[in-house]
Amino acid sequence: MALGLLATLRDEAAHLPRFLNLLEQLDGRPEWGPLVCSFYENDSHDGTAEALAAWLQHHRGTLISEQLGVPRLRGRAVARTQRLAAARNRVLEPLLQQQLDWLLVIDADLQVQPAQVLALHRLLQRYPEAAMVCASAVQNVPDVLGEGPWSYYDSWALRDRQGRGGITFAANPLRDPSDRWRWMAGLPVPVAAAFGGMALLPMAVVRRQGLQWQGDQGCEHWAFCAGARRAGPVLACPTVRPVVWHAQPPRWSAAYAAGVRSQLAA
Repeated sequence: MALGLLATLRDEAAHLPRFLNLLEQLDGRPEWGPLVCSFYENDSHDGTAEALAAWLQHHRGTLISEQLGVPRLRGRAVARTQRLAAARNRVLEPLLQQQLDWLLVIDADLQVQPAQVLALHRLLQRYPEAAMVCASAVQNVPDVLGEGPWSYYDSWALRDRQGRGGITFAANPLRDPSDRWRWMAGLPVPVAAAFGGMALLPMAVVRRQGLQWQGDQGCEHWAFCAGARRAGPVLACPTVRPVVWHAQPPRWSAAYAAGVRSQLAA
């Protein structure tokens, strides 16, 4: 058995010590054996490419590094999602050449504990019909309903089974009452799409379904999850909560909070 790890990075030198330490703790676990990494990096100016190349001298994996001379994009611009999809698809290719049992897709700037990766693996064993299990990263932005200091981070990637988007800045980002109850009970929720900063799936599903990211129609994870759902449910897992820490947290307005309350009440 072996675990493949896929990550795209740009100017992540500040996060690399924590990230690479996580990878070293995941390597050789009895649950999956060797760790094989595939990294894609472009246009970094902080030594990210050099640090990854140095680390890979002593670990299994590959690095694709490019100088494209393109600005870093943020938000939901189509150009950004297209670029992300292309990068993820490209960095997947080396892993498809390996004999791997599992694929872990992860954001390098997350604060992740090894136990959280193990929890995703256990959930796949507990729900063998599932095609993919997704973490539920939280951020240091208070819940829009006043239910705590944290909220779900990746609301754009999240879509429920009816295709409705996740509630931004909510600790419980789902709209359907039954989904909300499952979330509050700590049970995985079947969704149309999710990522949550980290997702695990069998490599056999990736190969059999020919999974690819696609950024032309919105979040690049939507198409990847649509393909995975041909093999089984995609589960958003509320108990696996890595952290995204904002140095300057975004804020929501009172009007937005009132709108969320109104929508949920309806």
